[in-house]
Amino acid sequence: MRYIPLMFLLVTFLFSTNQTANAQSTELGVIIGEPTGVSAKFWTSGRTAVDLGVAWSLGESGNMHLHSDYLWHFWNQSGLAFYTGLGGRLILNDDTQLAARIPLGLQFNVARRLGLFFELAPTLPIIPETSSDFDINGGAGLRIRF
Repeated sequence: MRYIPLMFLLVTFLFSTNQTANAQSTELGVIIGEPTGVSAKFWTSGRTAVDLGVAWSLGESGNMHLHSDYLWHFWNQSGLAFYTGLGGRLILNDDTQLAARIPLGLQFNVARRLGLFFELAPTLPIIPETSSDFDINGGAGLRIRF
C-alpha cells in the first residue's frame, strides 16, 4: 500500500508536460543492444540535440564504448520523429579505437515525459587506422525527459 502514492506521483510526472522536446530539456535513460548502457540527450532546440552514450559491448571483448552525436529531428504530428546526425565513437580497450558515426533513428514520445527510441549507427574506423571495415551499432531505448 505504501507504493501506491509513489506510483501515482510517477505517472503524474510522466504525463505532466508537452509532447515535444523543448530547448534546454534533458533526457536520461538506457539503451539496450550493441552496445548496452546509459543514454542521455540534451536538446538545443525543438529539432536539434546532442546525445551521449556510455555503454559496454556484450560480445566477447566486453569493451567500453563512449559516443556522442549531433542530431537533427524531423517530427510529425503524432510525436514520432525520424532523426539523423553525425558524431564519433571511442572504444576503450587494449587498442583504443576512434570511429565516425552516422546515427539514423526513430523517437516516439509515448507520454509527455517518456520517449522510446530505436537507432542504427554505421561507423567508419579512423584511429588507429582508417579502413573500409564499416561496423554498425544499434539498439532500442527508453529515456525520461526532465
